[in-house]
Amino acid sequence: MSSESTDSLARLLVVDDDLVQRKIIAKIGAQAGFQTAEASSFEEAETMLQAEQYDCITLDLSLGPRSGILLLRTMIETKNSVPVIIVSGATEQVLQTTLDVAGRLALDAQIMHKPLDLIELRAILADKQARAAEARGSKQLEFSL
Repeated sequence: MSSESTDSLARLLVVDDDLVQRKIIAKIGAQAGFQTAEASSFEEAETMLQAEQYDCITLDLSLGPRSGILLLRTMIETKNSVPVIIVSGATEQVLQTTLDVAGRLALDAQIMHKPLDLIELRAILADKQARAAEARGSKQLEFSL
């Protein structure tokens, strides 16, 4: 694929410290039309958010010693105020707290419970990709006028 065609693809950041889970989500993201990037730790995700802009993020809350919920603020600080799919096996209380924090930060967040329903994940990612592609098309049109 040429760099021009990959540059025009919507970008998905997959943040999960579990290698198998991360690879599965990245593969489904690619099947849904995203150019995918992967982060295996809080620090790696933070660095990637500071360096790049993404169109959607999947986020595991359990990232070793640091919680993924802290990355929500990093998303805002780095102008990555994009849809985030919280992928977690955490308790309902933790998940609700995460949604509350995301709401206060004006982030479009939704929860997917582990173990993942891969068909549902693919449908959600395909929807997010279509919306990102539409937004990118609008931006490209604005710049070409």
